[in-house]
Amino acid sequence: MEITAQNLSALFTAFDVVFQRGFDKPPSYYERIATVVRSSSRQTTYPWLGRTTRFREWLGDRVIQALEAHSYTIANRNFEDTVAIDRNDIEDDNYGVFEPIIEQLGWDTKVHPDMLLFQMVKDAVTTPSSVVSYDGQPFFSAAHAVGPMARGQTTASNVDSSGTGPYWFLVDASRVIRPFIFQLRREYAVTRMDVNTDEGVFNRREFRYGVDGRANTGVGLWQLAYASNQALSDPANYSAARTAIRSIKTDGGQPFGALASSQGAFLLVPPALEEAARQLLNADFVTAASATGPTSNIWKSSAELIVSEYLA
Repeated sequence: MEITAQNLSALFTAFDVVFQRGFDKPPSYYERIATVVRSSSRQTTYPWLGRTTRFREWLGDRVIQALEAHSYTIANRNFEDTVAIDRNDIEDDNYGVFEPIIEQLGWDTKVHPDMLLFQMVKDAVTTPSSVVSYDGQPFFSAAHAVGPMARGQTTASNVDSSGTGPYWFLVDASRVIRPFIFQLRREYAVTRMDVNTDEGVFNRREFRYGVDGRANTGVGLWQLAYASNQALSDPANYSAARTAIRSIKTDGGQPFGALASSQGAFLLVPPALEEAARQLLNADFVTAASATGPTSNIWKSSAELIVSEYLA
């Protein structure tokens, strides 16, 4: 191919089509379990996290409820993924070898938010101090403070780490404020260095095709997520996790109401637990560790399954 502005424009437009083909292929989950927030600065502060109240009968003057002040900040990060295309390959009509790379670039762009989010969830149990909630505790902690400040507080747990297996996670994503946050400062966008006079072409004979964006992940309401490393193959452990998360109360002392229905309920597992999770959520009959035989599966369709390799 002759290196002309018209030919280069046509070639890189074709690369855009290949990129979009790769982008359209993989599934994406982050928008289903995380609150997506559009950030407008270098970092965004969330002062309203954890501020929950309760209704009372209005007798006399209004009562201003004592709420603990929280400040949670997520700083945006820069990400990029770039490939180089040798000018000689274009001149020799060998540019087709780059199509799989461009298609993979589209795939990687689509799944990058999921990779960030699920890696954070995994870090929250493998290195708890690295993922801290708005209350100063690790996101998955046995010592979250709950209850109204004026009448004393107690603690609640959203983790069971007494098992020996891989961690799995119960998530309630039915509300506007969810347990996780995906903060987007700038959309992922393609940049094409496709002019023959570009510095990279001049120095290294390289045209470039890349994607970059600004974003980050964080945590929202810990009351809407529960982690356990108990055996998921035993339905009793799933039942115990549901009981625990549904017992958590708000700052106002009322039940938080997590997992009130199967709508918006998710079970997140690594690939090692996929079979056990599918049995639990899809089978008509299950066998508990303490049972002598199969029993009716009362947890069928109680949550939607998400299997992510980034949790492994």
